Amino acid sequence: MDFQDIILKLDRYWARQGCALLPPGAAGRADFAGPLCLAGAARRGPAPDGLPGLYRYRVLLKPAPDGARRAFLDSLRAVGIDRSEHDLRWLPSDGPGGTAEGAGWNVLLDGQPLAGFVYKAAAARASAEIVVVLERLALVSQRKRSAAELSWAGRLTYGELHSGEAA
Repeated sequence: MDFQDIILKLDRYWARQGCALLPPGAAGRADFAGPLCLAGAARRGPAPDGLPGLYRYRVLLKPAPDGARRAFLDSLRAVGIDRSEHDLRWLPSDGPGGTAEGAGWNVLLDGQPLAGFVYKAAAARASAEIVVVLERLALVSQRKRSAAELSWAGRLTYGELHSGEAA
């Protein structure tokens, strides 16, 4: 599955869950009062959360459904990740999500960082935020060892697309 196919499949999955899809770089309004489900891919540089990769897929669920973790796991299945073939672990996060305002996890896929999952319990409503490293999904899906080898679209590789950039 090409890198861009992963993004398209995630978009379709989260749209079926009722999420509004945002274009890259668009920021969701954290103060929005109504039900909110935002999803979208964006290009990022190195982030303070310690997750590797240039591309992230962010999902914000407000209020968080009871099955937010299940929805995340189902999104992995939507992009072809068979959990019976991979080691998926949820490790409590020491970062901003692991505070009194909520719980946070670092999600590892085969021992490598895949996602951050934060569940915030607010007085009025709970929210969940999921940030997935798209390179990790593509590496597993395409069975490659380096991001440069990844198929972006057809014969165009991630390395060709980003030649001269740190990935």
